[in-house]
Amino acid sequence: MWTSAILTLVAINLMLIGWRSNVVRWLPQTASLYAAIGLPVNLRGLVFANVTTERETHDGVEVLLVQGSIVNDFKRAAEVPRLRFSVRYQGGYEVYSWTALPNRNVLTPGESLSFSSRLASPPREGDRVEVRFFNRRDLSAELP
Repeated sequence: MWTSAILTLVAINLMLIGWRSNVVRWLPQTASLYAAIGLPVNLRGLVFANVTTERETHDGVEVLLVQGSIVNDFKRAAEVPRLRFSVRYQGGYEVYSWTALPNRNVLTPGESLSFSSRLASPPREGDRVEVRFFNRRDLSAELP
């Protein structure tokens, strides 16, 4: 009896690991659990690469320039959603955010797409920039 119980638990664990993309699609809150055990799940198939930020001055106005690329890591075409940029300070708190549309909406497998966004007069207290894809939670957070 114990043997069959242990084998059943092992089979369930193997299914949860092997089908983790489906599990996260059905139960999105499990994504952080998988990431915590070293098995992150990327449902979009898109990865940010070579993201850089720099502060420049144009006509006496400070400008924050954010550049990088988006790479399709899947074996199928992937839709590229709107990008969301946020300036954060040391505690990780968001000081300011903005969005930008990508140059193209779809990337074929292995294809990459460069992006660039500028923010005039960025907040001085911001020390890092986070780049991610815009999602439904962002939409509800923007509503009054």
